[in-house]
Parts: sequence; C-alpha cells; structure tokens
Amino acid sequence: MTRNSKLTACIFIAIGVHAAIFTATDVGLRAANDALRSFGPADLGSVAYTHRYYYGYAYQALSGRIPYRDFVFEYPVLAFPLFLIPHLLTSDFDSYRFAFVAEMFLFDGAAIVLIPRRGGETEEVRTVARRLAWYTLYCVLLAPLMIGRYDLAPTVLAFAAARWWSSGRSVAGGITAGLGTLMKIFPGVVAVPALVWEASRFRNTRARGMVAFLGTLAAGVAAWFWLGGSRAVESLSYHTQRGLEVESLYGGALFLVGTIAGTKVPWVNNYNAFHVVPEWGSRLALFAFPLQAAALLVVMWRFRRSGMADGLRYSAAAVLAFIVFCKVLSPQYLIWPCPFMAALDGRTGSTARRIFLLACVTAAMFLPRTRLCHGPRAPSWGDRAPESPERARALPLGRACVQPSR
Repeated sequence: MTRNSKLTACIFIAIGVHAAIFTATDVGLRAANDALRSFGPADLGSVAYTHRYYYGYAYQALSGRIPYRDFVFEYPVLAFPLFLIPHLLTSDFDSYRFAFVAEMFLFDGAAIVLIPRRGGETEEVRTVARRLAWYTLYCVLLAPLMIGRYDLAPTVLAFAAARWWSSGRSVAGGITAGLGTLMKIFPGVVAVPALVWEASRFRNTRARGMVAFLGTLAAGVAAWFWLGGSRAVESLSYHTQRGLEVESLYGGALFLVGTIAGTKVPWVNNYNAFHVVPEWGSRLALFAFPLQAAALLVVMWRFRRSGMADGLRYSAAAVLAFIVFCKVLSPQYLIWPCPFMAALDGRTGSTARRIFLLACVTAAMFLPRTRLCHGPRAPSWGDRAPESPERARALPLGRACVQPSR
C-alpha cells in the first residue's frame, strides 16, 4: 500500500470507530433510565421543555418567535442554526435527538480529517495513527458530552483556524476563527498567537488574517443585532451577570479555603448552573477577566520568544488559558482542547496528552451522577414555559435556589 492509501485507511477506520462510539453512547443513554428517555442527554432538552435548551429554542423559532428579539437566547448568533437545522429535518424530540447527534458526528468527522494533516507529506503513517488513537480515546471518555452539547462544532472551527493560520493560509484561518467566535466565544483566542505572527511580518502579510477575522466578526455582529435588535445585548449580559461557578478554579479555591477553615461556602442554583453566592464570590469574580487577559498575554510573549514556529501549540495554550482562568468552568469545556492535544508533537505534546487524559478520566468518573444528564426533579416556576411573549420577557434570566452549604 502507498502512504496515501494507508492514511486514507486510517481516516476511514477512525470514522467508523467514532460512528460506533456515538451510536453506542446514544443508545446507552436512551436505555439508561426513564429520565434519559424523556429528557435526553445534556442540553438537548425534552418534549416537556419547549422554551429552554436546544430543542426548546428550535421549537420556539418554528412557532414564529425570533431568537433574542422574542426570547432570551444566551448563545452567539451562529449557534442557533446548529439547534434549528435538526428540527427542520424532524418533527418530534426523538428524531431531533438523532439528527443532532448526526450533526455533531459530521463535525467529529471533520476533526478526524484535519488531525492527520498536521505534519505534511513526509510524516510517518504511524504518527498519524497515534494522533487519531489519542483523539479517539478522548472521544470515548467524553462521548456523552460530545453528543449532547454543541461544543464539538466550535472546537473543530478553532482547530481548523489554528492549523490554517499557522500554515500560512491566514485568510482562511481568520475567517474560520471569526465564524467559530460567532458560534461560541473561545475560538477567537486562536487569534492571539496569530496576531503576534502577523505583526512581526506585517510588511509581507498586511495582517490579512486579522483583517479577515475582524471583518467576519463585524458581519456576524451586524447580523446578530439585525436579528435581535436591542435585545441582542441580553445574550451578552446573561454571561456578564453570571457569578462565580463552583467548578471554576476560583470556586474550587473558595471551597478549599472553606474546608480548611471549617466554614461552609453557600452556593446558588441559577443560570442553569451552580454558583457561589454573590456575597462570597462576586469580588473574586472581578479578577477572572484580568487574569484571563494576563494569561493570554503570557502566551503571546512565550510565542514571540519561541521563534513563532509552532502556532498550533500556542493556539492550544491560548485555549487552555481561556478555560483555566474563566469564572465559569463546565464539563463540556474539556471538548475544546481535544484535537489540539491529539495533534501536538514532541515531549511537550506527549506530557500534555497524558495530563489531559487524567482530566478526561476524572470527568468520565463523576459526570454520570452529576452534571452529565438532567434527572427527574421537582419543577419550579423558572422551568415552566411562559404563557406569552410578554411573560417570557418578564422572566429573569436565571432560576435561583440558595443552598446554605455544599
């Protein structure tokens, strides 16, 4: 067999294995218990929740309501087509669930095709196979999250943008990074090392990638406000008003200090997540963005000092910096570094893959009993569908339920 035929075989084998992983995971979740059969994995929603989650947002749009304008939609503008398209092809929740999983599998297949192209035409086939094996291992451990959240889509766009930008295809990289940012904010951080690279070669590149990135963002934001009007700002304020999530680095530090001091740290359930109460976490949350920015500046500085030869590695570092110092840290964030980790070379890549594997194993151990699936719970007024658009506008963005201890 020639090298190209061997690479093609590796890719098709990986796609077949991932198809089995996605199918087995969905079948397993459906068979797990009654709650999963009626609700579905992660954030997909259910037949009973027609005003929240992915299915509910698509349901409202097909009922004639406009996202942002008629109901609060907390995601950027290009996330909405990912929720809507499966519902355009289906008529019930079970079919929607299947179509959404298939949609995520298409993005997964794109990642499988992109990962082998990291090392050029002279790279050994076994190196490519090793990368795909690592990526497959991460997918096995995070499969319930991958089929139940839409994070795989912006992840693939971020990885593609980093690859293209670092290989000299700056315009394609900039446009792809812009599209990813309009789907979920984090793909925009791959522009951090790209900015350093283009600034050092401005006379030759004219910052074409950065111009493409900013132009794509500008067009997307214009479409965002055209669609939602003045209420489009609410999708941004939804996140700026959120407090300190208990799973974040800062939340963990607070609980550690509380445990050592013998003090119970109170938390609140709102914005569909668990946050430290404002009295404890609001001041600490103020440091999140400055620390994120400082971490990204360190990535830029290190990239400059390194000679700027490995843009993909520093794009991965920028994504990790964004995750680690964010005031919100959810389990699906582990999806974001997966293709980057699989593609990294050298001793750094080998060490990073093993450390990241421990994080994925930990998530796989704890998620089934906690955040992975929404089990049965007593309904609250924040979960019921609003009776009218006016009532929807009156509802607060989050559902609060204060707990005295954790």
